[in-house]
Amino acid sequence: MEAYNVKGKKSEPIGTRGKGTLTLERKTAGFINGYYRERTNAGDKRIALGTLTKKPRSGTNEMDLDTMRLAALRIATASIAAGGLEQYLNQQVELKAAADVEQAQKTEREARRGSFGDLLDSYVAHLEKAGKVSHRAVANQFKSHVKDYHLELIMRPAARIEPEDIQLILSGVLGRKPKGRGVGNRAGGGASNSMRSICNNLRLSLQAAFSYATKAHLSPERLANSGKIFAIQANPVRDVPAVQGAKRANTESLTPIELGELLRYLDKLPEPKRAIANALIYFGGQRMTQLCATPWMAVTDDTICLLDAKGRKEQAWEHLLPITERISEILAPLVEHRIGTGPFSFSEGSTASTSTIIKAFSEAGRELAASGKTRLFTYRNVRVSAETLMAHQGISTEVRAWLLSHGRSGVQSKHYDRYSYLPEKRAALEQWGRYLDALAKGENSASNVVLLTRR
Repeated sequence: MEAYNVKGKKSEPIGTRGKGTLTLERKTAGFINGYYRERTNAGDKRIALGTLTKKPRSGTNEMDLDTMRLAALRIATASIAAGGLEQYLNQQVELKAAADVEQAQKTEREARRGSFGDLLDSYVAHLEKAGKVSHRAVANQFKSHVKDYHLELIMRPAARIEPEDIQLILSGVLGRKPKGRGVGNRAGGGASNSMRSICNNLRLSLQAAFSYATKAHLSPERLANSGKIFAIQANPVRDVPAVQGAKRANTESLTPIELGELLRYLDKLPEPKRAIANALIYFGGQRMTQLCATPWMAVTDDTICLLDAKGRKEQAWEHLLPITERISEILAPLVEHRIGTGPFSFSEGSTASTSTIIKAFSEAGRELAASGKTRLFTYRNVRVSAETLMAHQGISTEVRAWLLSHGRSGVQSKHYDRYSYLPEKRAALEQWGRYLDALAKGENSASNVVLLTRR
């Protein structure tokens, strides 16, 4: 009662003699403050303990008498252990400084801890820096199916993303209707944009993004560039199964007769579309994106140099192709007019859009199929047909791999074999060109080659 009703100041000893005192002091505002007080060589020193009250509120510095006595006793004991109150206060200053440093470091780590959104952006930036042509498509995937629908997940630290979160994202994709095709998405969605295929492609992109973050976690280059730490311990997409019923790649090949029909169809197209479409086939069915992106500086009278950035390679490698006499004839209109920044261009200042050329092959497939001359096909089938029919012409697997820049595996191929194989490629393309010319004229079309299908 005396403590709670103190008028001015009141002190009581803490424990044994020499341990200091608990001092209560009523302030002008009416509340009572408690202090631990100790006499030192430099005079009296005291440490504020809190405000005395019978019913302390949690989260405040209010204490009842017993709690305040205990707090004073702890300081007294610590002071004796430190060799005096001054030493104790110095220790507290050092501890606070250390705690402030640790908190600052923790705050910095938290600021650098990358979110799920940061991880997706970092992966897209990695693809773009590596020259991967897929970086725009992957960025659109992440925006359309993750960022636009799952803001809470995007803000969450990447290390806290669980397989169930991935399941939530993918199930949401399956539950949406396919977007239409074309400009403004006005054309009806079809098999080519089914949500099962889109969902499975997104799953593969997410798995690749987390795999990149896991491997690059301790990379000094990545941290220096982005400043974000992901600390991914396990890939949350790894155990999420593939989507059942997702569209598989169409790898059917055209027959020689069908390819001859296509060549005759392409010869009726206006320039430069005719030259570009034929060049793709006469070069052996090259990847459209690589061929169309070729600048003039990569073209000589005898060769053309493509940049191959596909797959998991860290840096794009040069893919050198010979220009045969027949291919030179096909390229003549492109070289003569020099429309754009490279030989494969429709307008000044840019190279040809692959979507325009893909559309040309797709239209050819629809028209020829409608007239009963071929099956329905796209450029994917044309590329498959080129390698299939080159094999039929006796061009070896190894030469076809050099010609079409298939993946290199093994230490010798990846790091030591720098031979360009130009003579072998030239011989193969000359043989392939003669074969295509014969098909275009309707010769050798009644071939006995049998093309196998999955069915």
